[in-house]
Amino acid sequence: MRILLLRHAATAWTATGQHTGRTDLELTPAGETEARGTAALFAEILGTNQPLAATYVSPRQRARKTVELVLGPEANFTIDPALAEFDYGHFEGLTPAQIQAHTPGWSLWDHGCPGGERTDEVAARIDGFIERVRVNHAEQTICAVAHGHLLRGLAARLLGLPLREARIFAVGTCAIGDFFERDGRFQLAAWNRRTVR
Repeated sequence: MRILLLRHAATAWTATGQHTGRTDLELTPAGETEARGTAALFAEILGTNQPLAATYVSPRQRARKTVELVLGPEANFTIDPALAEFDYGHFEGLTPAQIQAHTPGWSLWDHGCPGGERTDEVAARIDGFIERVRVNHAEQTICAVAHGHLLRGLAARLLGLPLREARIFAVGTCAIGDFFERDGRFQLAAWNRRTVR
């Protein structure tokens, strides 16, 4: 099995660094350009050996629009609530600096989100998604289109790491990750591949 991960393109809050979970922002014009520009890179990484068997997308419009611009307006995809970004609770819309001023030493990966999701809840969501796609798409290639923190967590869990180790995976907007399964374990072939740096 092969899983390609794609982060959504730029929004107003990715530009300012604000935590964007439940807030359903649209892409900026620059984000739309970024997504269109990612289409060729995505096609190159996917290659011609095996087409996408399925594409799963976060319910948020920034992810849905990204997949339409990267894969084309006729792309078939399934909305999957498991791919929604963390619910940041009281920290929704805040920048890291604002959060640290309010709660010094806070880390998403260690503390979860006050008023939002706990890390074990997100890990369970991610693990459920992985199990479902492994059962439904053995020997196939799929794509998951989602958000920065969620995809970092998904990368960690695919590799069998605790969710807190997701902190090691930096991921830019419209970045692509490539994982493949061999002998029952996922391996990382590429990470944070982007056309824009």
